[in-house]
Amino acid sequence: MNNTILTGASGFLGSHIIDILLEKGILVHALLRQSSSLKNLPDECRISRVDFMNPDSMALDFTDADVIIHAAGATSAASQEEFDRANALVTKNLLTARDKYTKNALFIYISSQAASGPAGSGPVTDYGRSKLLGEFAVRDTENWVIVRPPAIFGSRDPASLPVMKLALRGLFVSPWINRGGFCLVYVRDLARLITELPDYPDTAGRILEPSYGRLFSWRDFHELLEKAAGRKIMHLRIPPVLVHTAGFMSEALASLTGRTPFFCRDKCRELLASEWPLEEGLTHRLTGWEPAIPVEEAMKSTLQWVGALNNHIRK
Repeated sequence: MNNTILTGASGFLGSHIIDILLEKGILVHALLRQSSSLKNLPDECRISRVDFMNPDSMALDFTDADVIIHAAGATSAASQEEFDRANALVTKNLLTARDKYTKNALFIYISSQAASGPAGSGPVTDYGRSKLLGEFAVRDTENWVIVRPPAIFGSRDPASLPVMKLALRGLFVSPWINRGGFCLVYVRDLARLITELPDYPDTAGRILEPSYGRLFSWRDFHELLEKAAGRKIMHLRIPPVLVHTAGFMSEALASLTGRTPFFCRDKCRELLASEWPLEEGLTHRLTGWEPAIPVEEAMKSTLQWVGALNNHIRK
């Protein structure tokens, strides 16, 4: 792999993918929207501002690409239509550009476990449905790999930052659920897998769901935070009905302010879901991949990043 195109390079996972590609000496060409930040992008990365709604506008960018890693996407939107446009239509347009200008390039689509839904029974959110539509577009073509990450954690994640900051202050809030659990993957381990996929041709045409290989209950996650923080953390458990109420109130407030709510009833359905599916070793069989960093060590590193960020802000 000598020439890799990456979307979503300014985001949480994308910034870690860039780090590892550059460590491997691989040329990275980041495609960004006009509004995307350059905050997490190193100087060694080639950057192009593109119109993802116009496949022909990417003709020069796709020339001679060996691999296309599509990690861009919307995690919050005001409607199903907005999600579909950002996650499904953009994916289809990238595939159109790939097939027209660099047909032999491997297309790696970063989907989400939300596309399969709890117990693999189908998506329960607008976001999950839009990612599944993106998968359908990918599966209609050739030479692709779909990666469905579960909950990703690690440094540079704005979504989990409030939870981690609160934990460092001694409090963790979760739904009051005593069954099932969810999967986790550390961002650095996931990024490493994604960059190695072109080396494993047997992954072509496969859907991979890498994780730590176990389910974490909310109680397990609380204990993990305590071990990583090296201190006691109060665990406040919220009954599901109050979680739904909070989602409704967040939506109501957003409608008054004209903003898109990050926490909504859709998020509640996913947050309260249990029995998320565990992959039965397919990723390891095809690539030999397994998490290189123990979950306790990965969480400790994440909390250290949050602590350093807090100290920087105070200064």
